[in-house]
Amino acid sequence: MAEQKNRILVLDGLRGLAILLVFLFHGYYIWSKHYPFGDLFKDNLLVKYGDLGVQLFFLISGFVILMSMEKTTGFIQFIKNRWVRLFPSMLICSLIIYITAGFFYERPLGIPELKSLLPGILFVDEGLLERIFKTDFPVLESSFWSLYIEVKFYMIFGALYYMFKRNMALLGIFIIYLVAVSYQILEFHHLLPPELLKCKAYIGNFVYFGWFVSGALMYIYYKERDKRYLYAFVIATICAMFYMYRLQDMTRNVYLIILVLVFVGALFWKRMERFFSMRLFTFVGFVSYPVYLLHENMMISWMLKIDRFITVPYWLLPIISFSLVIPVAYVVAEYLEPPIQKKLKSMLKNIK
Repeated sequence: MAEQKNRILVLDGLRGLAILLVFLFHGYYIWSKHYPFGDLFKDNLLVKYGDLGVQLFFLISGFVILMSMEKTTGFIQFIKNRWVRLFPSMLICSLIIYITAGFFYERPLGIPELKSLLPGILFVDEGLLERIFKTDFPVLESSFWSLYIEVKFYMIFGALYYMFKRNMALLGIFIIYLVAVSYQILEFHHLLPPELLKCKAYIGNFVYFGWFVSGALMYIYYKERDKRYLYAFVIATICAMFYMYRLQDMTRNVYLIILVLVFVGALFWKRMERFFSMRLFTFVGFVSYPVYLLHENMMISWMLKIDRFITVPYWLLPIISFSLVIPVAYVVAEYLEPPIQKKLKSMLKNIK
């Protein structure tokens, strides 16, 4: 029982690390045209590649989702559980973003329209909704994109898992990844037939599926200590690194390798496990989902507000602004989300 508790604790710590990396990317790098300090930190490798925190989230998700599936009796129950886990915070945070947008009018994405709420609440990306309804759906928060990919993974992997069992399901997800990344490579080298180019909008997101497979394989090895799955994890991870083939960026690959080693080390090396089980990481990990949903535009708006009235060192300004989002995320995670989840579970308990 202690081993189970520690494992979950360290996964929370790794989520904390992942959201801190994403914060560095959003707080110091990607919105340089909006920061008071411009592109001052553009050459800092830690912030430049902080977006790779999302890949760490995907690794953790692959690990946790397979663990969850083993405890769930069927596909409908699994999807119910995932929806109950994701929907309340998405609904609450989307409403917070929409309602407070007038105060945070400096948002890089501007003041959202009411219809901007729909993609997040449905967990369907804006592009697909635009093709269905023949109208635009402005982006509420650009960071929502990874949730849309996660939900696609849940649906496809869940269906394969309960139809064909674990190993065939993982193989199926990996084949989908290989098809997507092969498409990307062929497109990069201008080798795709013109009639296949129109598929780009539908196939692009699947290039991230390799990370889910790697996380799931690591869970199997963690649980069973069967070295075949360790070797499979290594192969899957090497393949997963081709997801950004078009960037041809060796530094990004080195950063990714370090993150993968941190992920593995935190699971198997006691010192690293204790480090990422510290309160700082586990607390940030606990609030990581609402923080991820809320922080990007709100944080930048806070930066611009603070800079107008107070002189703050530029390296400190994003940290202060990010810290102002944390209490809101904590209230969502600790007080608002649980009662809604409880109510939803009660309402859905008879759906089998």
